[in-house]
Amino acid sequence: MPIDVTIRYSPGWWMDRLFTKLGDRGRRRRLTLLADVYRGEPPLPVGADNVREMYAAFQRLARSNYAQLCVSAVSARMAPTGFKTALQDGQTGDKMAAQVWKRAGLAVIAADTHDMMLNLGEAYVIVGPVDDETGAPVVTVEDPRRVVSEPDPANPLRLRAVLKVMRDDIEGEDRAYLYLPGEIWVARRQAAYAARTVGVAGIAWSPKQWEWVPERSGRTGMTRLPVVRFVNKDGMGEYEAHLDLLFRINHQTLQRLVIATMQAFRQRAVMGLDDVDEDGDPIDYSDLFVMDPAALWQLPDGAKMWESATVDLRPILDGVKADVTEFAAVTQTPMYMLQPSGVNQSAEGASAQKEGLLVKAQDRNDRTTMPWAQVMALSFLQLGEPARADLSRLETLWASPARLSLSERADAASKAANDIPRRVRLIDIWGYSPERADELESEWDEEELRRAQLAAAADHAVTGGSSVDDALPPLDGLAAPAVAEVGEAVS
Repeated sequence: MPIDVTIRYSPGWWMDRLFTKLGDRGRRRRLTLLADVYRGEPPLPVGADNVREMYAAFQRLARSNYAQLCVSAVSARMAPTGFKTALQDGQTGDKMAAQVWKRAGLAVIAADTHDMMLNLGEAYVIVGPVDDETGAPVVTVEDPRRVVSEPDPANPLRLRAVLKVMRDDIEGEDRAYLYLPGEIWVARRQAAYAARTVGVAGIAWSPKQWEWVPERSGRTGMTRLPVVRFVNKDGMGEYEAHLDLLFRINHQTLQRLVIATMQAFRQRAVMGLDDVDEDGDPIDYSDLFVMDPAALWQLPDGAKMWESATVDLRPILDGVKADVTEFAAVTQTPMYMLQPSGVNQSAEGASAQKEGLLVKAQDRNDRTTMPWAQVMALSFLQLGEPARADLSRLETLWASPARLSLSERADAASKAANDIPRRVRLIDIWGYSPERADELESEWDEEELRRAQLAAAADHAVTGGSSVDDALPPLDGLAAPAVAEVGEAVS
């Protein structure tokens, strides 16, 4: 039965509106171009049209993937470490949130989400029901080429409707998932229609070809949409504003390859030779001047040899380096990541570039703080933890964007020993996760307790005890309060 799209705000009306938005040619071309550039398959540099097929393989040699380096430079410094909730808002965050993050595999999901957002300008995360094996919600990262949303004009962080399309090759059908507040509507297109197009971008919309799937549609049990949108600054990819610069680098590289290939060998010529012999017949010099190590050429009087000079490619190489340097400057990507020779730059220049990267990474962390809190709130709702899902008390904790050396961390920790609590130093300076910080603190307390026991036993032996081992009580035999008291006293 065809889908009715005439009633405003009905599922069919939303389906029609979002499908039109998803299929917008400008949007599709933009996302496809960015995905190709990031994957290392940008449009080929301009070459000879009359031999394009033969020339294409040669043109591919001119492509460089600086876009991926630009993205990874930022995403590598975006690492959530935990979440504060209404029930546990300490420095180390909520332990249940940490367990959910680990069981749901969100460390990998977060990395993929950041890469996609920084590359395409936006990304989506869908939080599904709880998986029976992991005990955590199924969380997936979604490509904006397959997902489109309708943000609330009054609050762009809140989505009014979301559409996801996919192709099921096993069932031989296209499916569309429409998410509305508290509802999910699933539609499908029969295999006869699905076979006419190839790929996600080719999924077309026609209300007459699609039908609802009642057994997969219904209420979700939540008032919120189970979809979260991540948006990069200005809704653009990190390098999107500088695509022309990337294409210029590839074009210059192509010209260098052409010159090096076409003029790889020196050209030779003989000047002053006669065209005909004494009888007036044309002279064929191709058999006379043979390129052989043992060949000996006999030239007539007055003939001169000419040899072309070696082609100097340094100006083109310097031009490419200048373009790469410009790309590093406009994208705030450290030069040492784009060119190995960049490691030889001055310490002051490297520090300035690193500072710009840190500022940009911190900005991206700030932009994704609330979306990750929304993801965790949806996960808690799926787990039946409404108190922890309170967004007004949910806060995302981040690792520092700075990647300090071991000596720098040790120096900072020693200087902050009297001003900053030990657990905070473990997390903020040493860079440990909250879970690992708790483990280290527990091990630290046990070591301090053992030292205190050894000191007490030694003192007992000196003042009249038989031996240290006899006076030393087993650690496992101590009651928990006693352990805590001794550890607290030592600390």
